[in-house]
Amino acid sequence: MTQIIVVSLIVVLCGGYWLQKLAPTAMIPFWRTLAGLLRKTSTFTGLRSKAERLATPNGASTGCGGCKGCDSKGGGCH
Repeated sequence: MTQIIVVSLIVVLCGGYWLQKLAPTAMIPFWRTLAGLLRKTSTFTGLRSKAERLATPNGASTGCGGCKGCDSKGGGCH
């Protein structure tokens, strides 16, 4: 019984991870709900701020956010 619960939890987490990577707009309602719950409980402020960022359409978009060549040098993403 415990193995079924652990495996099910791992499968759900992996599915959520890949869904966030492949279709971030599909996860927006989940992040919005999680941010609202964390706001009401006033816990996990770091997770709440990340959930609030991912709950917005611009925060969930993939693209040129983390590469170093996108700043004033005009290098673009690699």
